[in-house]
Amino acid sequence: MTDTTTPLPAPGSRCWRDLISSESGATVLSLAAETPEDDPMVELAYDEGGSGWWPLSTLVFQQS
Repeated sequence: MTDTTTPLPAPGSRCWRDLISSESGATVLSLAAETPEDDPMVELAYDEGGSGWWPLSTLVFQQS
């Protein structure tokens, strides 16, 4: 279940995909407005190239 008190990532923000490599990350490209409110989709652009859509509930965000 999504924690509704956690704000959605802002488009253009950095999202680290693992803690092992600080060089590996992703940038939030867009948030899909047409997806269900309880689990919106987030589009990420990967540093290695390409992009992909992920349900917000599958992502872990850490504020530093």
